[in-house]
Amino acid sequence: MKFKTKLITLVVAFLAAISFALPSQVNAANTDMVDTSNNNGLMTYDNYYDMLVHYGVKAVVQKVSEGTTYVDPTAKYNLASAKQAGLYLNGYHFARYTTVEGARAEARFAVAAAQSAGLPIGAVLATDVEASEQANNSYAANTANNKAFMEVVQAAGYRSTIYTMGSWVGTKMSVDKGWIADYPYNTSRDRYTSHHAWQFRSDQQFA
Repeated sequence: MKFKTKLITLVVAFLAAISFALPSQVNAANTDMVDTSNNNGLMTYDNYYDMLVHYGVKAVVQKVSEGTTYVDPTAKYNLASAKQAGLYLNGYHFARYTTVEGARAEARFAVAAAQSAGLPIGAVLATDVEASEQANNSYAANTANNKAFMEVVQAAGYRSTIYTMGSWVGTKMSVDKGWIADYPYNTSRDRYTSHHAWQFRSDQQFA
């Protein structure tokens, strides 16, 4: 059977406190998890199962929401397909908040979207912090806002972490352990091993 080619962002599996019984250390760039959203369209059981069997993918992190108005229309279908294929399920919310109250409002919206999409309680629901709103905010404000978001998510029964780019870690916000995007030319050595995950490319193609 031939599968439609899809462009999917790859990440290394979450580690440490957000582990899924996966290896606790990264041996350079492992294809452990895929990041999917409406940008990739609807993902089928065959798509995910092929990743599992032929590429060693063990987990998926699916966008569920953005701001306080947008719900990803592919989230429910994609999470169900990934679950059927036997992958660990995770979700993320694209942040637009600039204040603590705004972060809490977005967290409540994200939790509702995640629950509606079928993200199981106990899964990771990360905050994706990379927008212009955060770029123009202070270090202290971003740090406080992220903390507020994660507290609401954790109170709802999900685990949480911060997704951001490597250049923002320690400059735009405090990130103790995060899911860090950094796309080097050479992925043959370990990076961000003290964090939960390293996202090392955005153009992986699966047949």
